[in-house]
Amino acid sequence: MSAATLTKAVLSLPQAERTALLLDLFDSLPADLADQDEILAEAMRRDEELESGAVREMSHEEFIAGLRLPQRA
Repeated sequence: MSAATLTKAVLSLPQAERTALLLDLFDSLPADLADQDEILAEAMRRDEELESGAVREMSHEEFIAGLRLPQRA
């Protein structure tokens, strides 16, 4: 089965089943990628900052403009 076919089938599932599948897939990733709880906590913290207005979302253009290219010798 191709990834496209599988994706189409998965997206037709009810939300609860898609969520369960997502969690199963996430749990199947190697633990050495990073501490999953730490990543989730950081993502939630950043989302709260955006929702509260404490920080402003940066556009792609702003991000790219803020990058500094290495100086050529």
